[in-house]
Amino acid sequence: MVAPLKKFGVMFFWMGVAAGSVILADSFFELPDEVSGVLYFISIGIAASSTLNYYR
Repeated sequence: MVAPLKKFGVMFFWMGVAAGSVILADSFFELPDEVSGVLYFISIGIAASSTLNYYR
């Protein structure tokens, strides 16, 4: 069993990577706010659920 602190640390790291990649893509490609907001929300959700499912 993985310590809860490690699990949340890894989850926050990957959420940051996902959010940073969306912000970086938004700065390069000038995406509309509606698209970048949805990508931001979905990428953070995928990162969180993937991490929690991996350490289940």
